[in-house]
Amino acid sequence: MKLSTRTFAVAAIILIALNLFVYLWWANRPFVVLRPADVNREIVAGLEAESQRIQRMLDSACTSPEMQAYRRGEVGPLLRAQPGSGVSVSSQSPNTGPNASLTTTPEASASPSSPSASAPATPPPAESRPAPPEQTSTKILPQEQLVSLLEAATVRVLVFSEQMKYLGHGTGFFIDKNTVVTNRHVIEAGKKFAITSSFLGKQPLPVKLIAATKDSEYTNPDFAVLRGDTVPATVRPLAISTQPQLLQTVVASGFPSSEIRVDANIVTPNTVFSQGEVSVLQRQPNNMVLVLHTARIATGSSGGPLVNRCGNVVGVNTFIGAQTDKFSDRSLYALSGNALRSFLDQSGVSYTKIANDCSSDPKN
Repeated sequence: MKLSTRTFAVAAIILIALNLFVYLWWANRPFVVLRPADVNREIVAGLEAESQRIQRMLDSACTSPEMQAYRRGEVGPLLRAQPGSGVSVSSQSPNTGPNASLTTTPEASASPSSPSASAPATPPPAESRPAPPEQTSTKILPQEQLVSLLEAATVRVLVFSEQMKYLGHGTGFFIDKNTVVTNRHVIEAGKKFAITSSFLGKQPLPVKLIAATKDSEYTNPDFAVLRGDTVPATVRPLAISTQPQLLQTVVASGFPSSEIRVDANIVTPNTVFSQGEVSVLQRQPNNMVLVLHTARIATGSSGGPLVNRCGNVVGVNTFIGAQTDKFSDRSLYALSGNALRSFLDQSGVSYTKIANDCSSDPKN
């Protein structure tokens, strides 16, 4: 069938009109140029804003007058490291990299503006608390005495940069009149350290690092030893026992962040206690034993003591394992007393040994 001239002309006009419409739409469409530099600037600005927001949240946790004065160096200052002072410790922690090194802090000195820094701190009045036991024992302690003992032995470990910027905290405990044990991973990011507790008084006490394990890798020994020169004579060191027994009752003491954040005194908060049982003893390829238990610990509890009901250390709380699914399980780990004993013996640090004969539960 042949098209008439009229039909052909109409078809041509329609095609031309359609093409003209498409052309005009394409020529006038919104056009946005995505420049990589602009996108990068937006991303960086967003990340910087989020970093500043998180830093403000962290800084707000240390806004008390006492902590601000300490960070400015007005209370109990620490000297800057002098050449040749301190002990260098190789670090292979994921936080610092395999080639990083950690130098211990120098000795603390008294400040002319702080009389309390030149003499041992005075603990708060003891009328409100029962006296802790004078000597270690394998007999079960009454609940009040156990609490008093752990309050007199457990400290909060504060970690600072060289410029006294607050980096974080953990927990530690006395093993001698002026010697504190904690985890290496608690202090390895810092350069200067202090300890504090409601028992020690209002002023943080400067301490120096004297020994640490070679790293803080998972399933490896993770210990550090701090020592101070102005520690009150009334502190109570804890004796170090061996690894606990399965289903043995254990008590954890420390300063978990989730609990102390609401304490009225953020510099010297109250010690937090929890009780549980030993679930399993897991021997690692290097023969170190991990103690899994049910006494509640959280971030900030690292380095705190895990004791039996006689008040003797059977482990050092170290880390929390958790699954990420909606049925998340939490496993609470401590390094055994045997592992701590071995480290202290190798480091030449004095402490009191005691047998783990505290196996029965008190009737409260």
